[in-house]
Amino acid sequence: MTVHQSLKGDRAMNRLAIRALGLTALVALAVSSAWAGSDGRKGTNGAVELQIPVGARGSALGAPTASDVKGAEATFWNPAGLAELEGTEALFSHTSYFANMKVNYAAAAVKAGGLGSLGFAAKVLSVGDVIVTTEQAPDGTGEILQPTFSVLGVSWAKAFTDRVNFGMTANFVNENVASVSANGLAFDFGVQYKTGWKGMNLAMTMKNFGNSMSFGGQNLEFGALPPGSEPGAANRVVRLTTSSFEMPSYFTLSTSYDAWRQGNTALKVLGSFQNNNFSGDNFTAGAEWMYKEQFALRGSWFGTMSNSTDTITGDESSSFDSGDDLYQGFALGGSANVKSGNTALGLDFSWRPAKEFFDDVYEVAVRLKF
Repeated sequence: MTVHQSLKGDRAMNRLAIRALGLTALVALAVSSAWAGSDGRKGTNGAVELQIPVGARGSALGAPTASDVKGAEATFWNPAGLAELEGTEALFSHTSYFANMKVNYAAAAVKAGGLGSLGFAAKVLSVGDVIVTTEQAPDGTGEILQPTFSVLGVSWAKAFTDRVNFGMTANFVNENVASVSANGLAFDFGVQYKTGWKGMNLAMTMKNFGNSMSFGGQNLEFGALPPGSEPGAANRVVRLTTSSFEMPSYFTLSTSYDAWRQGNTALKVLGSFQNNNFSGDNFTAGAEWMYKEQFALRGSWFGTMSNSTDTITGDESSSFDSGDDLYQGFALGGSANVKSGNTALGLDFSWRPAKEFFDDVYEVAVRLKF
C-alpha cells in the first residue's frame, strides 16, 4: 500500500467517524427530546444512586469531564474514555454525602488487546442506621434497619480510529430495605472525538437508560382470609404491589480545550450541556490547571434551567439559576501524582458546597496505575 493510499484511507475513516458521531448526536437528541421532562416530573424517578457523581476529578469538573476522561474513572463519566487506557488502573473513592450518608466507589480497568478495554465498578450508597418506629413505639421498637443502594457495572470500550472512541456500560442496580428490594438494569453509551486541533475533544454520553423498577419482597406479603371464606378456612398469602419508577436518564454534550500551555504548565477549559429527563437542563463550565502532570487545581460552575406555570393564567416562564435543588453550583478540587517506573499513584479530592441546611459534599479518591 502506498503512502497516498494510506492517507486517503485515514481521511475516509475520519469522515466516516464524523458522520457516525453526527448521526449518534441526532439520534440521542431525538430520544432525549421525546423523553425529556420538566420540573413537573421532578422527584418521580427512582434509582437516584445512579446520579451521584464519583471520581474526585470528575466531581470537581462536573459533566464536561466526559470529553477527556480516561482510565478507571471513565466507568462512570464516559465509558468511551476506557479506550485511552494503557496498562491497568484501579480507583477507590469515598464521599461524605449530605445527611451523614456515605458513598463508596471502586473501579478497575484493564487493556484487553484487540478486544479493547474492560472496566468493572461498584458503587454503594449507605444511608446509615434507621430506627424502626410504630404508633405503639414512637421512640423505636429496638429494631434497626440498614438500607443499601448499590450499582455494579461492567464496561467495554474500543478506539475505532485514532480519533474516535466508543464505549458502553451495563449497570445492575439493587435497592434493599427491610426485606424489600428492587432490581434494574441500566445502560450507558459514550463517544469521544479528538479533533486534532489544539487538544479539543468532543463527547456525547447517554446515561441510565433501562427498564422501570418496582419493589417486592417478604415484607409486602401477609396472611389474610379471602372475603366470604367459610369458618375454619386457612389464610391465603396476599402480596401487595408497588408502583414502578423510571431510571434517571439524561444526555450530555461536552467539550474540552487546551487553552494555554507554556513549559510545564497547562490550562484546560471545559464545557457541557446536559438534558435531564426529570429536571431542568444544566449548563456547566470548568477549568483545570496542571503543573508537570504532577499537581492540578480544578473548579467548575453549573446552572439549571427551571420552568414554571402560573396557576391562574396558565402562562409558562423560564429562569436560569446557579446550581440546583441540592448544590450551590460551584465545585473545587485538586490532585497530586507520584510516579515510580511503570507505577503511578494519584490522590484526588473535591468539594461541592450544598444549599441551605444540607451538608457540603467532600470526596477523596486514590488512583493506582501499573
